Amino acid sequence: MNRRTLLAAGLALPFAAPFPARAQGWPERPVTLVVGYGAGGATDIIARTLAERMQPLLGQPMVVQNQPGAGGTIASDRVAKAAPDGTTIMLIANAHAVAPGLYARLPYDTAGDFAAVFFAGNSANVLVVPAAAPDRDLAALVARGKASATPLQTGSAALAGWQPAHQIMKEAYGLALEHVPYRSGPQGQTDLIAGRLDFMVSNVLEVAEHVRAGRLRALAVTSPTRSPLLPEVPTFAELGVAALQSDSWFGILAPRAAPAAALERLHGAFTQVAAMPEVQARLGTLGLIPKPMGREEWGRFYLAEVERWSAVPRRAGIRID
Repeated sequence: MNRRTLLAAGLALPFAAPFPARAQGWPERPVTLVVGYGAGGATDIIARTLAERMQPLLGQPMVVQNQPGAGGTIASDRVAKAAPDGTTIMLIANAHAVAPGLYARLPYDTAGDFAAVFFAGNSANVLVVPAAAPDRDLAALVARGKASATPLQTGSAALAGWQPAHQIMKEAYGLALEHVPYRSGPQGQTDLIAGRLDFMVSNVLEVAEHVRAGRLRALAVTSPTRSPLLPEVPTFAELGVAALQSDSWFGILAPRAAPAAALERLHGAFTQVAAMPEVQARLGTLGLIPKPMGREEWGRFYLAEVERWSAVPRRAGIRID
């Protein structure tokens, strides 16, 4: 059966562990949670909020390691090839699902080399401009971009400075954009605040404080509904761009062959931590909306998102060698 048939059948075979688990005594050493982006971004904050409460549940510490580079694909390759004992896992964002459509070659199979562990939740993306920019709303930014003799400068921490939101904006408005890659979202936001970029589409977790402090101005969010962190900011759908409806999502994967019992224990521990009131409060202030999923449901969702978002750069004819 092809992957579409598997999804229609409600299966996620690449996420089933083929080897018996070593349930007794696991884990025997610290668990490494790999993050493919620099410190301070949304993925890093979520990872650290969860990991720092894991030792009482696992009997071993969970250590967050940042391994930025190549839009998160270096970290993904590391985890795909890690020893399949469940002690090396990673927290991904949805840029991970775009990579197979963007990169000409990946050293791992995005659909087949990972096992589902835990789905952390969703949060909105928001288009922001410098506070000193003349753009008071999205229409003004679009008009300025169309009138400019040079492309608008934008940036992203993901996928060599390219992201699906940029492509959809180009398709919707006919804008010329030039992308600048960053190793983390906060690095790009520093340049944006300084006026070296025209705009960014960033996770609301990373920019809400800058908006509240008056350093950035938010023009539109990509989520289907307004963000509770920025309720005054309209959605792209409200502004006539229905195609730009996509939350960021965050989830945890392990190597394909990790033992089922280890994955279940990790899933249970993450579920317990995510239910702690202080964790819910912390992540809630960052705009993360939890959506409980079992491992099989998270696996099916992951495969569907890989199919959905890897198609965007292919449709645009964008390829990174």
